Amino acid sequence: MSMVCLADNQEYPRLQAFVDQACIRAGCSPGQRTRVQLVVEELFSNTVKYGQREAVPASVTISVDFAGEHPMTVHYEDDAPQHDAFDQAETEQELKLSITKRRVGGLGIVLVRELGKDVSYSWSGGKNRVIFTVAADTLWPRRPRA
Repeated sequence: MSMVCLADNQEYPRLQAFVDQACIRAGCSPGQRTRVQLVVEELFSNTVKYGQREAVPASVTISVDFAGEHPMTVHYEDDAPQHDAFDQAETEQELKLSITKRRVGGLGIVLVRELGKDVSYSWSGGKNRVIFTVAADTLWPRRPRA
């Protein structure tokens, strides 16, 4: 199951409907569906905001696989300029800062890492690719154990 759209906010309702249908097909719980929607929304909003080349919106492709040990695997790709936001590690100290004292940016990627399972980024064939699986329901937010 897949869809292609432009990285334009007007496409968001169609994208949201696609993700809902994929989650229903995969048998996701309401919690899983919410997590997938939040991750895809964050990825898409970053592409909309940063992915233009000479005022032309990037193209976004989302595909979903239903095989494997998890309910589904989501493949998100865009043809925006190369950008690996996942290479910026957040320290525990940075995460403890209030929103007014944090550096601008970076919280969305923390959200993606927290809500997705087995999140990976790659650049291949002129495309940014993010792949994540949908984890079984867990208490949210997941926190590393000390």
